[in-house]
Amino acid sequence: MSIKNTQIFSIIDRISEHYHQNIANRYLRKAFNELTIDKGAWEKIETLTESSDYARLQGYSFNELYDSIYALASFIKKLRQDIAPNIRFILGFSRATGNEKLLMEMAIINFNDNVGLFADMVNELYIKTIELDRAESGGRAPIYTRMPELNEIGKMLIGDV
Repeated sequence: MSIKNTQIFSIIDRISEHYHQNIANRYLRKAFNELTIDKGAWEKIETLTESSDYARLQGYSFNELYDSIYALASFIKKLRQDIAPNIRFILGFSRATGNEKLLMEMAIINFNDNVGLFADMVNELYIKTIELDRAESGGRAPIYTRMPELNEIGKMLIGDV
């Protein structure tokens, strides 16, 4: 079954916009080189955050959406553990000058808050997807109950794992 729910698309749009403006912007993106994320997870992140018209027409499967949510949650966990504590060092903040230094400083100062907002949006997407999954399960076990890795999503998004 493909998901073509407008609320899901709206959440994905907000996730995508926030990701590009506040997480993967030109000042912070180079810090991602420090992350150990497999290629498949990056592809899932990119597929969701690039939100194409084709995806809207085709819709998302529950498995595809859950896999993307899990990849995003893992990414958020790594941002908090591997990037946030050393972000100034990783980005070489001292080498920036003028307006670039000011903009980079703003990105660094707001990094933790922006990651938190990003995590909240991913959690909102997860909860809405579960609601739809339950509603469309037709008496069968919803798909998310058959994916044990999803049990860690909440902990990854709030930083407890």
